[in-house]
Amino acid sequence: MDSNPRLLAVAQALADPLRLTVLHHLMGGPASVSELMTVVAVEQSRLSNHLAVLRQRGLVRATRQGRHVLYELHDAAVGRLVESLSQIGAAPARTVKSAPVAQARTCYDHLAGRLGVAVFKALVARGALKTQKDVPGDVELAPRAEGVFDKLGVDLAVVRQERRRLATACLDWTERQPHLGGALGAALWGELMARGWIVRRPGTRAVLVTPAGTRGLRRQLGVALD
Repeated sequence: MDSNPRLLAVAQALADPLRLTVLHHLMGGPASVSELMTVVAVEQSRLSNHLAVLRQRGLVRATRQGRHVLYELHDAAVGRLVESLSQIGAAPARTVKSAPVAQARTCYDHLAGRLGVAVFKALVARGALKTQKDVPGDVELAPRAEGVFDKLGVDLAVVRQERRRLATACLDWTERQPHLGGALGAALWGELMARGWIVRRPGTRAVLVTPAGTRGLRRQLGVALD
């Protein structure tokens, strides 16, 4: 049987627990080598070897900022891959549902978890997105998209200029329902962060909704989480 060498190389890179831990951590955003050392608890030389493998396989990329090198997932496709692996290897439902990441978390560069799913449903209910039939898949904008997203601080004209899919429905691994991805999901995530409506939990993918966010999400989208 013929096998794709690149596919096999990626699968081998994912098979190592340390490398998989690094990828899961980078789902929360870029991280320095020192931060990753704290996460995986190994010496720098060993971590560097693993990061080199991830770079060679096209799973992460590195950028230099001053004296520091920051690592991040290579692109949204890698984020979807890691999210899918989380879904396949998820802990028992009762355990997952009670975890902070189930309430609200980052999925590469967009909002996921119970909050992400609630926001997606609210955008459909308010006529900003069309009802999704295929998950995962592309999401079409509905007639009221311009007005709804404008109130949320997202300029659709700017988002359309991104060199990536405009809007996608990602299957949320804890909720088994769609949340919003693509350039539009990333833009909405960025605006929620900029407004201070959500903040990251240090050292995890989980995020917290601030009091301002609780009020804003209820006012703009009718979203209210327990």
